[in-house]
Amino acid sequence: MKYFHRDITIHLGATCLATLDANRQRTRFHREIGGQLFAQFVDSSLVVERATCVKGVRSRFSFLPHRGEEQREIDALFRQGLHYVGDWHTHPEGTPTPSGSDRTKMLEIFQQSKHQLPYMLMAIAGLEAFPDGLFLGVVEAGQIVQLWPRT
Repeated sequence: MKYFHRDITIHLGATCLATLDANRQRTRFHREIGGQLFAQFVDSSLVVERATCVKGVRSRFSFLPHRGEEQREIDALFRQGLHYVGDWHTHPEGTPTPSGSDRTKMLEIFQQSKHQLPYMLMAIAGLEAFPDGLFLGVVEAGQIVQLWPRT
C-alpha cells in the first residue's frame, strides 16, 4: 500500500502488512498487541519493510510495550540496515482512530527519540479489511496527520 506525505512516498511492504493483518483483534477475546515499524530510505521513498511485535502489558483496550525490548530491537535491526520509523498497535474497532493516549504517547516518542526524521509513523490495525481497517498517520510538530492510501 502506498501513501504520500509532502514529497515522500510511504510504501507499506507486504511483510509489514502481513504482520499487521495477522495480529488484528478478530474476536472479543483478543487483546491489543503492537510493536515497531522499520524501514529503508530508497530515493524519495520510505519503504516500511517490517512491523515487529514486542512484549508488553496487554488488555482488550490497551497495550503498554516493554521499552527495554523495544530499544534492543531498534539496535538489532539498525545493524541490519533498517531504521525505526514509528509504532503500531491494534484496536478492537472496525475503522481505527487514535485515542487520546495514543496521540500523547506518539507525540512524546517523537519529541524524545534521537532521530533526524521530519516525522514518525503511527499505524493502528482495526477489525475491517485493509485499507479501511488501517489507520496510518504521521507524527510531526505537535500533531498527528492521517494519511490515505493511493494507487
